[in-house]
Amino acid sequence: MKDLLNLEILKNTFDDLPVGVGIFKIEDINDIKSVRYVFMNKVVLYEMRKTRDEVFGKKIIEVAPEAYEHEGGLAVIETYRKVAETGEDVNLGLVEYSNEEVAGTYECSVHHIQDNYVYVMLRNVTELEQKKIELERKNKELNQYVSIVSHDLKDPLNSITIVLQLIEREYAGRLDDKLDKFFKYLTDSTTRMRTMITELLDFNSLGQGKEKTSIDCNELIENVQNDLGAKIKNTQTNFQVETLPIINGYKTELRLLFQNLISNGIKFQKEGTTPNITLSVKNENGWTFSVQDNGIGIAEENKDKIFSMFQRLHSTKEYEGSGVGLAHCKKVVELHNGKIWLDSELGKGTTFYFSIPQ
Repeated sequence: MKDLLNLEILKNTFDDLPVGVGIFKIEDINDIKSVRYVFMNKVVLYEMRKTRDEVFGKKIIEVAPEAYEHEGGLAVIETYRKVAETGEDVNLGLVEYSNEEVAGTYECSVHHIQDNYVYVMLRNVTELEQKKIELERKNKELNQYVSIVSHDLKDPLNSITIVLQLIEREYAGRLDDKLDKFFKYLTDSTTRMRTMITELLDFNSLGQGKEKTSIDCNELIENVQNDLGAKIKNTQTNFQVETLPIINGYKTELRLLFQNLISNGIKFQKEGTTPNITLSVKNENGWTFSVQDNGIGIAEENKDKIFSMFQRLHSTKEYEGSGVGLAHCKKVVELHNGKIWLDSELGKGTTFYFSIPQ
């Protein structure tokens, strides 16, 4: 039929793809030096800095002998042989390629076509990897800066606290109501500032130097309930908890996540209300947890604000806290490559949702 694809159409199609595609023939399944170039599209030829005439129909050992001279190159060519032999595709992830003209990092996968033939797909991610390294360096510098500044702030704060304590001790019982309120204000302010510095350091250290482990969320919630035991007892909080899964994650950070969400559900209540907390989970392309309360709710215009650092919606006289808890929650979820969001209605309560990929 006239409209059947011919070889020229297929070649032109592969040639203009935005990713690299190369076809290889492994002439002797037991000899990695028998691998021959069949076709390389424009992207691959550019990355090799070669022309078609220099590559097509020739063996790798003839065109790029340097590939056999280091471990990375040998591993890639051995993968060609292995895929040709087994018929099973292999994702190599990131690989390094270099010759006298070019050096870079590539995402690479090898796929079976038919006996003795495989094709390779690759994408140059050198610039992305360099940006990633630079971002990691800047994050490390920022973490060091936060730690240094926070510790430096504690020294003058401690000095102020000591002076206030000495003055209060010296003039105990001799301060009039106005001065007494003044010193109480200063003392409360230094206490809040010290708490904010500590929480900033805690926020900065989340997930650092730790490895993911297998976590039974049922045991985790039992531990959280024990930690909040006094608060739960004093408020007569009711709990409904579904059977929760075993997941892979950072245990301390996940414990902090649940503890903050549950603690907020208990704290942000109208006076005289008994807190009701419901924990549930769904398996929807990963785990989606929900923590529902019957508290005061969050206004629509504030839903995007509450995950910011030191963001408070109420005065400390109404509800205690520094406004860091939900920022911690957001960072913990993002450490697990998940998302956090909420549904809320003023006066009726809030449901926080967060996803944890499997």
